[in-house]
Amino acid sequence: MKAQKKLLATAALATFGGLLAAGNALADPVSTGWYAGGGINFASTPSLGSHVDGALAAQGLGSTATSTHGGDAGAGLRLGYRLSPELAVEATYDHLDRIRLQTALPGDTAAGTWKAHGLGLHVLGSMPFNDKLSLTGRLGVERWRTALDLGSTTGGATALSRSSSNTALAVGAGLSYAINPKLDATAELVHYSRVGNASATGHTGLSTVNFGLLYHFG
Repeated sequence: MKAQKKLLATAALATFGGLLAAGNALADPVSTGWYAGGGINFASTPSLGSHVDGALAAQGLGSTATSTHGGDAGAGLRLGYRLSPELAVEATYDHLDRIRLQTALPGDTAAGTWKAHGLGLHVLGSMPFNDKLSLTGRLGVERWRTALDLGSTTGGATALSRSSSNTALAVGAGLSYAINPKLDATAELVHYSRVGNASATGHTGLSTVNFGLLYHFG
C-alpha cells in the first residue's frame, strides 16, 4: 500500500509539474470548454476489515475477525471545464459498490455491508502524446459519506447502523484516448488518503480503478 501511494503521488506530481508546459509543444487533442461523462469503478480496500474491528471495539463490541468481500463495479459521474488543452477543473460523484462484511462477536456472528459515496473537486493536468492519446494527472479533495450496517446471522441481538462523513485527499494518474473530437475514453487509477471514521464506521485508504467516457460540449 505504501509503494502504491508513492507511485500515485509521483505520477500525479510529475504530470502537474513539467507536463503542463510540455503540452504546449504538442498537438491539442481537444478544445476548451465544458465536458461531462461517467463510468465504472473497481475499489480496493485491503485493510478495511481490521479498521472495522477497531470501530466495533470503540462501540463496545469485541470483534477481532472481520472479513471483507467485494469486487463488483461501482459508478461515477464527471462534470468539468477545460481551461486549456493541458488544464481542467472537475466536479465528481463516486459511488462504490457495497463491501460485504462478516464478523465474529462474543456470543454472536454478524454480517452486513460497508458503503461509501463521495463528492469531489479536482484539478486535472494533461500531456498529449499525439492528437489521440494523453497522459493525465489528478489532484483534489473528496467529501465521503460512509455507512456501516451489521446484523446477527444467528438470531442474536446484534443490530448496528452507523454513518460518518470525512474529507480525503485524492491523487491519481491515467490515460485519455480521443475516439473523436467530441468523445474521450479514459482509464485512471485514483487513491484517496482516508475514507470513513475510525470509531463509527472504520476508515481505510481507498484506491479505485476507473473506466469511463467523456463528452465535450465545446
